[in-house]
Amino acid sequence: MERRSMLGVLVGAMVVGALGGGGRAEAQHPIVDVSGEWNSVFAGGTSTLRLTQYGATVVGVYGSSSSMPGAMSGRINGRVMIGRWTDASSSGGFRLEFSPDARRFVGTWGRTVDSNTSGGPWIGSR
Repeated sequence: MERRSMLGVLVGAMVVGALGGGGRAEAQHPIVDVSGEWNSVFAGGTSTLRLTQYGATVVGVYGSSSSMPGAMSGRINGRVMIGRWTDASSSGGFRLEFSPDARRFVGTWGRTVDSNTSGGPWIGSR
């Protein structure tokens, strides 16, 4: 029972930390829920994007029949997610802004990890 109680305390502390607790002075914005499947267009093609959200942390995978599969991870603040994508041959940054109802996003992706704009637009809907 003591172990279960300690686990509950640790999980609670992680949730508070992920949601901006702990006395931080930085502004926090309500976070939209972006988990789920998205149809997206970037790099001249379409792909299915599957996102899973844990508080402000988002991880996902994407792929299509015409491109190699990839993975992405990022942090979301309010409706803006900034992060990194990677596939078997390259990686880069991205910045996505989600609609208030979390049904669409517009953004950009970068061809290098130092850029989230050099690749072009990235749009999506569900």
